[in-house]
Amino acid sequence: MKLFKDIAGFVKGKKVFCGIDVHEKKWDVCFICDGEVVQTDGIPAEYSKLKALLAPYCISRALEIVYEAGFSGSWLYRRLKQDGYCCTITPPGLVPVSTDKVKTNKRDARKLAWYLSAGLLKSVYVLPDWAESNRRIVRRRSQLVKKSSRAKNEIRSFLHLHGIKRLSEIKSNWSGLYMKWLDSLEFEFESDQFVLGQLVKNYRRLREDVAEVTHQLRSLSKSEAYAANFKRMTAVKGVGLITAMTFLLEIHDFSRFESSDHFSSLLGLTPSQHSSGEKTRYGHITRQGNAELRRVLIESAWSVIRHDPHLREKYERIRSRGTNGKKAIVAVARSLAVRMRYCIIHEEDYVIGVC
Repeated sequence: MKLFKDIAGFVKGKKVFCGIDVHEKKWDVCFICDGEVVQTDGIPAEYSKLKALLAPYCISRALEIVYEAGFSGSWLYRRLKQDGYCCTITPPGLVPVSTDKVKTNKRDARKLAWYLSAGLLKSVYVLPDWAESNRRIVRRRSQLVKKSSRAKNEIRSFLHLHGIKRLSEIKSNWSGLYMKWLDSLEFEFESDQFVLGQLVKNYRRLREDVAEVTHQLRSLSKSEAYAANFKRMTAVKGVGLITAMTFLLEIHDFSRFESSDHFSSLLGLTPSQHSSGEKTRYGHITRQGNAELRRVLIESAWSVIRHDPHLREKYERIRSRGTNGKKAIVAVARSLAVRMRYCIIHEEDYVIGVC
C-alpha cells in the first residue's frame, strides 16, 4: 500500500479521482489528486471495506469513482450512488490502450484513475434496476437458444459418427416426426443408446425452457411499461416478439441519444472509417455495442424488405453498386432501427414506405 501523508489535509477542497479494478475476491483501488497518486490499496471484495477506504476522501470538493463493466454488473454502482458517490462504469473496449508491457490489477486501477482524471473514459448507460431485471428475461432466452443450437449440433455429430441419415419422408429436422424418429433409433451397444437418449432429453428440456421464457416475454410485452411501444414495433411486418422486446429492453431510454447517428453507433451498425489526406475509406461495421440486438435487427430486416417498398428500394439500390447482400441488409437494419426509434420518441405509428 502507498499512503500519502495527511490525506484529509491534502485532498480538502480538491477533486479526487478513484479507479477500482474489480475482481471476484479482491478489489484494487487507486486515488489520484492534483496529478499525484495519493493512495493505492488492495481490499477484500466487500462494499463495507470499500466504503471505509473512501471515508477520508469525503472531505474533498468532489470524489469521482470509476470501474470497468464486467461480470459484477451494476450492483456496486448502485450502492455507491445510493450513498451519494459519483460513480461511472466504463466499457473495457473503449479504455485507451496502454503501452505498458506489465499488466497487474494494481496498475489497471491506477490506469483507470489517471484516464478518469484526464476525461478520457466513456460511460456505460445503467438501466433502472426494474428495467435491468426485465432485460434479463430476453438475455436468458438468448442464452437458452444458443445452448439449444449446441444441443442440436451434438445430436447431428452423434448421428454422423454412426453414419445415420434422416429418413427421406421426414421433411425437416427437429419437427415432431423427426423427434419420434430419433426416439425409435436402435444401436448395437447399450452405451450408444444411453448417450443418444441423454442428448435428446437435453435438447427437449432446453426447448421447453425456451418456450417458457418466451411465454414470460410475451406477458411482459403486454405490461403497462411496454404495451404501447410493443404495438408500434410489431405493426411493422417482419418485426415480431423477439426483435421488438429485445429492442425495447436493451435500449430502454431512447431519448438519451443525441442523434440517429449516435444511436446507430451504439448498435454497431455504422461503417468503420479511415481518413488519410483527402481520401476517406469506409470499411466493415464497427460491431461495437449490443451484438444480440444487432443480430435480431438484421434478421428482421430480411423480412421487412419484403413488405416495405422504401427499404426494399434502398436494399436494391445498394446491391446495384456491387455491394453484397449481407452488407446491404446491414444498411437496411440501420434504417429500420432509426425509424423504430423515431416512432417511439414521437409516439407515432410506423408507416410503410415513408422515409
